[in-house]
Amino acid sequence: MRKVNLLNRCTRLFLFGIVLLTQLCGLTTFVYDLRRERFYQSNTLRVYSVLVLLLLMVLIVGNVYSIISSNEEWVSLVGFYVILVVRVQNLLYSGECVKLLNEMHRMVRQLQTMARHPNIFRGRHLLLLVLAFHTLIRSLISAMKRDTRQTIILLLIFAVLLAFLLQITINICLFVVLIACYHELNLCTRRISNDVRKLRQAQVLEGVHLSVLAEQLRCITEELIMLRSQVFHISRRLIKHFRFHWLCALVHGFLPFTFLTAIDQQDFYYLTTSVLNIVFYFTIFELLSWESRLSRSFWHFHLTNYQSSFDRTIDELVHQEINEHIKLSIYGITLDMKFLCRLLSISIFFIFVNTQSYWQHQCQIEHVSPDL
Repeated sequence: MRKVNLLNRCTRLFLFGIVLLTQLCGLTTFVYDLRRERFYQSNTLRVYSVLVLLLLMVLIVGNVYSIISSNEEWVSLVGFYVILVVRVQNLLYSGECVKLLNEMHRMVRQLQTMARHPNIFRGRHLLLLVLAFHTLIRSLISAMKRDTRQTIILLLIFAVLLAFLLQITINICLFVVLIACYHELNLCTRRISNDVRKLRQAQVLEGVHLSVLAEQLRCITEELIMLRSQVFHISRRLIKHFRFHWLCALVHGFLPFTFLTAIDQQDFYYLTTSVLNIVFYFTIFELLSWESRLSRSFWHFHLTNYQSSFDRTIDELVHQEINEHIKLSIYGITLDMKFLCRLLSISIFFIFVNTQSYWQHQCQIEHVSPDL
């Protein structure tokens, strides 16, 4: 097997840095055991996570009046409690997350064995990870720029928002790993397709040799079917595990459109940042769904009059791929580009209504002022 190249080393280091940052913020409670090659929960990190959560809850409860005394009224407080609920839910279901990570790790190792190299990440996958981190930094900057409250409240907002955005970033990183796995499965499919094409053209070989080669391809294809099924089921479980996080992320992203008018430059930048974040999230969802559609590569795999068992294996794979591709949905709502367009239309409507209300209020003030 080949060595890990520079691109994959940088990608792994980037993922390690994100996980380390979440551990420092008390978000993740798992560590990786190099000797056993698996993830496990750390009691120390779990206690540290509980202490950080209690500290944030005490600070938020103690500063409720200061939080809601600004122009944002109740919205900021609602956002804080939504983020805290996500934090509590993440802590309660951390054991299930560790199981999923171990299954993903075993699946990636099997995929590397099938691909005969450890370099499953490409440049676009590293770019997606960098964009996810850039989204986190951009969201923090836009939130801090438009807030003019006292220093303690700003630090509290920064801590709570950073924890929430890091949780979303971790989810995106896992989805990017799945995207890389699906892409590598597609490359394995193409490699088998090329072998099948060569086998169909090998008319000069004896029947025994053709039978042996076809049997070898059948075994490899069955292994690919099993691996594809593992990736599919892990993807569905991962989506189900993090569906509440994504629901809160969408609520948090579109909540500013219900009360901001985008008249001020900072408010306009804040709304633009929210839209860019949501569009990036849906782009990740669409890439995951698109990469899972590998069935078209198997339609020409049949070896008619050579191996009936190989043809049955291909029929099974084609049937599985056509009927089962990833659809990222939360609570019955499919998160695709059509749903994104609907959300953006509703957001534009809210901006229009809020802007009209703002100008009507300003006109009323101007009419009242001369009379005074």
